[in-house]
Amino acid sequence: MTSLFYSEPEFVIALHKLIIFVNPNDLQIFKEITLPDDLTKCSEGKFVISQTEDEGDEDSKQQQQGNLNKESPIIQHVKLSNNSQMLAVATSGQKALLLYKLRPEHGKLMCIRSLTRACSGLVFSKNGKRLLVTDKTGDCYEYDCEDMEAKPKLLLGHLSIVYDVLWSADEKYIITCDRDDKIRVSHYPNTHDIHGYCLGHKEFVSALGFLNNDILISVSGDKSLRLWDFKESKELKKLDLPAPGLKFSLRLLGADKYQLAVLLYQPNKCVALYEIYRSNEEWKFSDCQLSSFPDIIGFNLCFAGERLYVAGAVNQRLSLQVDANSPSAPKYWLQMVEDQFKDFEWQPEDKSSWFKKKYDNVSDYLERKQRRIEEKKN
Repeated sequence: MTSLFYSEPEFVIALHKLIIFVNPNDLQIFKEITLPDDLTKCSEGKFVISQTEDEGDEDSKQQQQGNLNKESPIIQHVKLSNNSQMLAVATSGQKALLLYKLRPEHGKLMCIRSLTRACSGLVFSKNGKRLLVTDKTGDCYEYDCEDMEAKPKLLLGHLSIVYDVLWSADEKYIITCDRDDKIRVSHYPNTHDIHGYCLGHKEFVSALGFLNNDILISVSGDKSLRLWDFKESKELKKLDLPAPGLKFSLRLLGADKYQLAVLLYQPNKCVALYEIYRSNEEWKFSDCQLSSFPDIIGFNLCFAGERLYVAGAVNQRLSLQVDANSPSAPKYWLQMVEDQFKDFEWQPEDKSSWFKKKYDNVSDYLERKQRRIEEKKN
């Protein structure tokens, strides 16, 4: 999986085993982190078997040790803390959570924690001292980023894979979305108390974000993007998309005015651009403007400054492109970034498995029943 995000002043690109930090102003790579080939033999960082409080001692340790004895670690998710002090990296292959300290150290590996299941989402608390990790079975754990040996706490669980997780600005709520088209708002730290659900989507909810402290944005495979008053579980606005939505990125243009880019699940014209603005206390969207990227399979997108970057794959290699409506970037620089990852083959995940599968096991039964009724009459 490719991670692509901007946290001023750093534009971060991660793929396979490499994470690079780019200055979007002068387009220079000023820092990079490479994952160890084998986490169990890593000389840096303190290795911890992250057994949770509700797991059996031996079974848990054996399962996590087995995960670590598999193939080499591959980056699954990357997240930077708000103060840019800490970097969290979740890996597949060898399932683990790595914590790096970026300042004043230059990317020092502090801790490696084993994971029982593959990670599906990460988010730091505002002060960077806690980290939420969701997994593909629908569970959400809280990790302590200061006490590296503290056991992770199981906070909540869904019945299907969780695709995104957020902490509200006041950290009183944890917001999660899943494959079963639900957005759940849970109280924190008493996460057993569910505040409410934002219901309305008909397919998987793939990404969440905040327009401001009170308004939530969600994008879904049902070809819609919605605005919510998440505290009231109330839908404020619905935007129909040209195709199922996978990711989105926001850029502030002015007071109550944003530029929105949505990555679509379709080839070629895979990016939809809008403006969001407030008029007469109501949020409105401009007309859709589609951007075409005919040569790549798009997987992620991100605003970095005024530029919109789209990451994709060409011949199983990373391709990084700039949207034609953004200020252009020198081709030699884009090529320089792609060259950093030229040794890594990758293929974007097939998102078709995210959609609901419909099975009709009633029609045959009704047909047989009708035949029996007719035979009985005869």
